[in-house]
Amino acid sequence: MLLESSNIKKRQFLHLFPRRFGIKGSKIHIYGPPKSGKTCIALHHIKDIKNSFYIDCNDFRNKDELIKSYLLKISMEKKIDCLVLDNMDFAKFFLPAIENIITINEYKTKNLDFANKAILPLSFEEYISFDTQNLDINHLFDSFLNYGNLPVTLNIKDNNKLDFKQQMLLVIFKKYIHIFILLCQFQGMQMTINQIYSLLKKDFKISKDKIYFLMQDWQDRGLIYFVPHYHNEKLAKKIFLWDFSLKSFVSYERNILCCVENMIFLELLKTESNIYYSNKINLICNKKGYIISLFSTLENIKEYLLNIDFMDLDIFVITLNLEGEINIKNKTIKILNFINFALGE
Repeated sequence: MLLESSNIKKRQFLHLFPRRFGIKGSKIHIYGPPKSGKTCIALHHIKDIKNSFYIDCNDFRNKDELIKSYLLKISMEKKIDCLVLDNMDFAKFFLPAIENIITINEYKTKNLDFANKAILPLSFEEYISFDTQNLDINHLFDSFLNYGNLPVTLNIKDNNKLDFKQQMLLVIFKKYIHIFILLCQFQGMQMTINQIYSLLKKDFKISKDKIYFLMQDWQDRGLIYFVPHYHNEKLAKKIFLWDFSLKSFVSYERNILCCVENMIFLELLKTESNIYYSNKINLICNKKGYIISLFSTLENIKEYLLNIDFMDLDIFVITLNLEGEINIKNKTIKILNFINFALGE
């Protein structure tokens, strides 16, 4: 039963494309939002380990008692070189006494025996590395922008992606899907949780405590991000999503600036944990300020830069078409198109 299920799962993932990073250590906890590739990373890690075993704790066929009996057997026999426990509930299942264990769920673990490894969806660099058709890079960017960064969508036909993502959201958010759809409308905008509650209570019966709980839980799971103001963290926070394309899958309205800003935020999040915004600079981290000006002319960019305080930051202007450097107020400003920014060129 479980052995056959484990072997089938591992065979399904034999031909995975590797991510730009691996996982190291004997006890690793992989966490992050749904469909970000957590299971794929674990199975790619164990593909060359002869005596490895995979258990999905969310598989309906795997009753709790069956899982517990296998974990006890693994612990006693000590024949497994690496165990993967997907959708692991630390409160429900004990960990067998073996050296190499990978656990997976959406939350960071507090288990001190495990090293936490956060997994985000694909960066643009990873996205293009998965291309098997040698497509033009601008075509790949358009696809990335329109369909998002979730690895699973690479294997779904374009005309099926709307249905897939809507069904995915229903599974993730269940009866609170209407709250998430509302949040999508404020992608890249500055909101307080109290403002969100005030808007929701007009149409839905829900308590303020419940809204605060959901917002914290969704942040813990990496589904949403609230980015604080650079000078005052008590001010309204910018809202971003784990998949920047989701707004277009729940609404006919589209704001390409907010979508690309969310995209750039996720690119930065790969290496930076403390990211902020200011009134004139879209994103700030590690003493660098990023201004997003997608379709502006060089003259428009210069005029904008003359009227802002650089706050001793190195300034980068991200566009979709321009490249170069300009000198403003004795400071060199780099202008990068998104593709070169994302590829580090």
